[in-house]
Amino acid sequence: MKKRSIIALIGAMVMMMTACGNSAVETTVSNEVETVAEEAAETVEEKTEEAVEDVVDKPDFTGTFTEPVAGRCTIDIEHLDGDDHKVVARWAGSAFESYNWEMTATYYESTGLLEYTGAKFYVRTYTDEENYTDDVKYTDGAGEFWFEEDGTLGWRSANSDVDGIDGTTFFERVEYYPGLANPWTEVDDAQAAADGAGVGYFMVPENKEYNGDVFHITEYDYMEHLAQASGLVGSAELVIRKGLNQDTDDVSGDYNDYKYNWSFESADGFTINCFGNVEGKTIKAIWISNNFAYSVNVFGNGDDSETYGLSDETMKIIVELIQ
Repeated sequence: MKKRSIIALIGAMVMMMTACGNSAVETTVSNEVETVAEEAAETVEEKTEEAVEDVVDKPDFTGTFTEPVAGRCTIDIEHLDGDDHKVVARWAGSAFESYNWEMTATYYESTGLLEYTGAKFYVRTYTDEENYTDDVKYTDGAGEFWFEEDGTLGWRSANSDVDGIDGTTFFERVEYYPGLANPWTEVDDAQAAADGAGVGYFMVPENKEYNGDVFHITEYDYMEHLAQASGLVGSAELVIRKGLNQDTDDVSGDYNDYKYNWSFESADGFTINCFGNVEGKTIKAIWISNNFAYSVNVFGNGDDSETYGLSDETMKIIVELIQ
C-alpha cells in the first residue's frame, strides 16, 4: 500500500509539474506573440506615416495653368498612372494661328522635376472657324516643369530654337470650376476692351513704325477692371494694359526679375518706371496716371529673349500715345 501511495504521489507531482510547465510555456509564447504584434503594428504605423508624408510632400501638377503676362498660353496637366502625366500646351499666336505642344511627362522625386521626352510641337493655322492645317515642327522634344516656392509653374524647353520657349517661362495655376469661364474676353477694338473693363477709354499706338520699331496690334481683351491690347513689335511679343489703380500700381502681371531698372518723366509729368536686362532697353514699363495704372511689355524671341527691349526714345513716343 505504501508503495502504491508513493507511486501515486509521484504521479500527482509529475502532473502538477507538467501543468506548471505548460503554463510557463504558454505565458512565454503569449508574451512573444504580443511583442511581435506590437513591433509589427509600430512598423505598419511608421510605414503608413511615411506613405502619408510622401503623398503630402509630392507636388500636385494636375490642373490648368496660364502665362500671366500676355494670358495667351494655357497648359493643361492630367495625371495618368504612377508618376506619369499628360501635358497639353497651347499658345495663341493670333486669331488664326496657335502653337501647340503634346507630351507625356514623368515626375522624379530625386529632382522634383516633371520631365518629358518625345514631345510633339506643331503650328495650327485656321482657314476658317472649323478648318485648319497642322505643321509639325518636331516630335522628339524634351524639357521639364517644376514649382517655384511661390507656387508658380516653371517650364524650360530644350528645343527653344524651334518652339521659342527660351529660358524659363512661368505660369500661374487657374482654378477652373464647372461653369466658370476664362476671365479674359476677346473683343474687336480698344474701346470695346475699355468698356468691358470699366476703365473709361483705352488708346494704344497705331499699327505703324515709331522710331524704327514697327508696331502691329492684333488682339484686344478685357477682364474686370483691366483692358489689354496685344500683338507684335517686329517679331517680339507686345502687351499693353490699362487698369484701375486699386490694390497695385503694377498691372503687367510680369513677375520676372530684371538686372536694371530706371525711370524717366513723361511730357505730362508722370514717372515711367522701366525694367530690362540691358540698361536703356525696356522689357517692362509701368506708370500711374490719375486713377489708372498702365503697363507695356515686350518679349523677344530666341537669342534676343533676355536682351531685347525698346529704347528710351521709342518708349517716350509710345507712352504719350497710350491713354
